Amino acid sequence: MNVLLFGGFLGSGKTSIILQVARYLVEGFSTRQLDSDKPSLVIIENEVGEAGIDDKILKAEGLSVRELFAGCICCTLNAELTVCLNEIREELSPQWVIIETTGMAFPHKIAETITKFGKGIDSLKTIVVADAERWDDLSMIMPGLLEEQIVKANIILLNKIDCLEPEQISDVEESIRRINSNALFYAISAHDEVDPQIWRMAVTYSE
Repeated sequence: MNVLLFGGFLGSGKTSIILQVARYLVEGFSTRQLDSDKPSLVIIENEVGEAGIDDKILKAEGLSVRELFAGCICCTLNAELTVCLNEIREELSPQWVIIETTGMAFPHKIAETITKFGKGIDSLKTIVVADAERWDDLSMIMPGLLEEQIVKANIILLNKIDCLEPEQISDVEESIRRINSNALFYAISAHDEVDPQIWRMAVTYSE
């Protein structure tokens, strides 16, 4: 079971990005047959005070969960995370699990818990979405939170670069790389589909 753990502050764009990577994983990167009675992907959503991946979003797109993800199951995290993960593995044994954390969470601490107590985890990658448009403001208001979210991320997606000038994007990237120089880094636009090669790199690379 391969786990992608998504973090990032409220409003950074995690949900739309997760929808994209979910489509990629199921349609282009899954080895499980679509007629299998086991899902290839499970999404665990743990958002607070923010719209997440739920029926309202799917219905707004004119889609249902199964039509969109060809067998994906979305569930709400209503129990301790590792217990939930272990139950999903035992009952569904999906190839992929995506976890959307609350915007106030520290993803690397969640990853440490999963690594320690999770069962049957083949790979675990932490992907943090940074808000380019609000980076400067948020860095002044809550620098500790942003640093803790980014410092140990495996992949950093700088979202909403279409809202900034090129020199501003460079400044934000430099600021982020000072916090974490080891992560894979990609700058993306909130209004465009993410290049599938980014998802391929994100799910296949190893440190």
